[in-house]
Amino acid sequence: MTFDTQDSATTPVRHFLFQGSGRGYFLIWLINILLTMITLGLYLPWALVRARRYFYANTELDGARFSYHATGRSVFVGWLCMLVLYAVFIINMVHGNIVLQLCMMALFLIFFPWLITQGLRYQFLMTEINGVRFSFYASPLRAWWVMMGCPLLIVAAAIIVFSFFTTSALSSGSYTAIFTMIGAGTLVLLLGVAIMQGVYTAQWFGMLVNNLQYGKLKFSGEFAVKKCVTIIVLSMLLFVPFIAIALYVTIPAFFMLSQYAYAVGDNPEQLAMLMGPFYGKLIFSYLVYIVGAIICYIFAFVKLRNYLYSQLALEGNIRFSSTVTLGRVFWISVTNLLVCSVTLFLAWPWAKVRFTRYLLENTHLHGDLSSLPLENHDQHPAKDPASLLARGLSFYPALF
Repeated sequence: MTFDTQDSATTPVRHFLFQGSGRGYFLIWLINILLTMITLGLYLPWALVRARRYFYANTELDGARFSYHATGRSVFVGWLCMLVLYAVFIINMVHGNIVLQLCMMALFLIFFPWLITQGLRYQFLMTEINGVRFSFYASPLRAWWVMMGCPLLIVAAAIIVFSFFTTSALSSGSYTAIFTMIGAGTLVLLLGVAIMQGVYTAQWFGMLVNNLQYGKLKFSGEFAVKKCVTIIVLSMLLFVPFIAIALYVTIPAFFMLSQYAYAVGDNPEQLAMLMGPFYGKLIFSYLVYIVGAIICYIFAFVKLRNYLYSQLALEGNIRFSSTVTLGRVFWISVTNLLVCSVTLFLAWPWAKVRFTRYLLENTHLHGDLSSLPLENHDQHPAKDPASLLARGLSFYPALF
């Protein structure tokens, strides 16, 4: 459901803006860290809320700014409930109560997706712009299928196929067949993980967007599984050359090192001297792997973000788009990482503000906002024990 470019050329375009600064966020970030350390982590919910309020309050759309009304106390109560459940689980583990452990694990697998969606509901209900709040509600069964059922089914199928290849390889008795079959099985396993991630992404955003409201206006979007899977598979294929280079450097080095170790025997001094070049190759391979992982993640992030926003719509012919680019995101990510490393992460607030500003400035809204019939809903956060527990998960990322 992409919108016609000819039509969009005649509609007004609004750009999200971020008015905050690294200096402004630095003081909040520093106080949050100090108070969290002094209180041995008890202040962390308030710290997270303060940070989110700063970024929301400095995010502007057509002259209006967002606001976030959650409180640290509500998040702390949710964390406290989770801590109590975790303590009960540990006590059962110490006393060897297998039955209760299995029951708690089963309950976790069953209800965790529902808790996540309830946390998201609280997160959106606390978000406001132009005096109108957002809302979200998803079916518990749908949430479980998207977050647990479907991913587990795809991964289980990939593991079964991988086990078949491995068993066939080991029973063949030929080294060539063993390496060939294990390699094919590994590729199938990686492909299964890519398919699982793509299917999960499409279903997650479908569930999120089509159950999201702004006041009484509903969002909508159609996210193709094939498109998301293709993006994830392509990102993993980009990773393959980096893995190949790392293996090409390290595998011969390992064989050579094993031969040296056999030759020198138990002489640790000679072995240490021989391992010098090996450490250099190992560090080089590790750096190649890290660069490949960063490129792989950035490719998936940019392509998915641009695609997902292009499918997003709001009642009243309001549509969205994202124009982030691979080169720019890579440059910002790498330079942010280098600056944070050099400054021992004292530059983290500046890096976060810089990346947030770029994302928002490349997120666009197409349509006439003044024509929207803004009307707030009458929904309020539930106060039952399960909902209070879910508030501790209200920082689960929803959009990107």
